Amino acid sequence: MIAFFLLGIYGRLIAYLPPWCVSLLGSLLARVALATSLRERVERGMRRFPWTKEYDVADLSRRHIRFLVDVFHSMLYFRYHHRPQYGLINKVKREGEEYLQEALKDKKGVILCSLHLGDFLWSISYLASAYPANLIVRGESDPQWEAFGLKMRQKLGIKTIYSEGGALKMKARLKQGEILIFVIDQYILPFFHGTNHPLREVMPRLAQLTGVPVIPFYTLHDNRYVIVRFLPPLKEVSPLGLEAMMMQAINESPSLWFWWRRLGKIKRGERRH
Repeated sequence: MIAFFLLGIYGRLIAYLPPWCVSLLGSLLARVALATSLRERVERGMRRFPWTKEYDVADLSRRHIRFLVDVFHSMLYFRYHHRPQYGLINKVKREGEEYLQEALKDKKGVILCSLHLGDFLWSISYLASAYPANLIVRGESDPQWEAFGLKMRQKLGIKTIYSEGGALKMKARLKQGEILIFVIDQYILPFFHGTNHPLREVMPRLAQLTGVPVIPFYTLHDNRYVIVRFLPPLKEVSPLGLEAMMMQAINESPSLWFWWRRLGKIKRGERRH
């Protein structure tokens, strides 16, 4: 309870500070985080990944932890600013958005799929500001975090569908011509749940049953903007195809992938090295 009280104070501060000040606080927080076990856990996760390029893991982990701090500050901004949609159009650049606009002309709905890459809170917030968008989520085990996330999504106009028992609602929203957003890397990638986990089939099966187009999108950055990059609709939607697509995206922008610390988690019975 005290932690959330302090988080609320810090969040209200972050929401209204000028960007240069938030950046300075981000640098300080990243320095603190680098001195904790988080750095070891991130590096351990990176060493488990099947890289296709050469990377300096130590440097990559430093850049990644700073990225985590920036995502944390974005979360606080969207939760506590009184007009969190302000500045979305100027902050977010879109590439390939015509693929989505063309698919929506059929009024059958569209499935968007992505992974936790880049500051995805900004890209999803933009989508909700421009389209009737539904985010598919799993409920948090901690009720305080669940309430935090739900309130943030409500302020941004993001409609929430809980994946547990939400199949009928998903189909109904698609029939109304709306968008479903799946962020599914932790279910598709095999090193989290294995290659036979039923969650790998959920989105491909929904796409098959409804026949709606599936459009991947990525969230990337340049020096000033968050970039939402849409790809052409997938010709085939399968767990293996989605896995290959996501592995490639992580290999190309590794510091921007959110789940290194989860990949680096020490499992029960595993020894530290």
